Amino acid sequence: MSEQTAAADAEFIIQAAPRLSSIATLASMSFGLGEGANEAIRNAQGNDKYRQGWHQAALGFQDGTLMMAVVRTCILLDSDEKTVSFQGVYRRLKEPETQRALIQKVFDEYEEFQSMFGPSPTQMVADFLSIYREIDWGIHSRLIHFRNFGVVHLLDRKNWKSIEYGEMRDLILLVGRLSDKLTELCRSSVPPIASLVKEWREYGLHALEKS
Repeated sequence: MSEQTAAADAEFIIQAAPRLSSIATLASMSFGLGEGANEAIRNAQGNDKYRQGWHQAALGFQDGTLMMAVVRTCILLDSDEKTVSFQGVYRRLKEPETQRALIQKVFDEYEEFQSMFGPSPTQMVADFLSIYREIDWGIHSRLIHFRNFGVVHLLDRKNWKSIEYGEMRDLILLVGRLSDKLTELCRSSVPPIASLVKEWREYGLHALEKS
């Protein structure tokens, strides 16, 4: 790999970090709201306080938020080389020349200083690559199938595949971890995502319980 290519790939990653963080944030928020709606619906079962209209509205809220979480997770893990995604970041960051160019561009002479007070940039790279390799691509394949057949297109359902709720939750948490690690590596000034699912679950639950 040429020095020019490594530098261009490093710049791609730096520019991608805040954009990916923004979508990962929205995905976590959407899923958290959907999870809160799930709990509110369960809590309302058999409770005469909640009228039929409330149940229909809550189901619509649940469906909309979870479908947006699906769409946003698919965006984050898009395989198209022309798009900005974690796959695009991984393809570039796994190359040692790109790692060196990125660390030099972001940390410069402060690389050793960073290593004194937290994980070294080299460790951050290794952590990102390790988290990425946790992705279960069989689950991802079913997520894409579900997105294509159940969300954005009306296609023949003869060979229908779907994704389980727990699997979706795991993917949401994983892309949040990827985003936080990439943000740390690129020193992007965006807040962490790790706790958002829990926070927005509470928002969704309380909003519906008070309605």
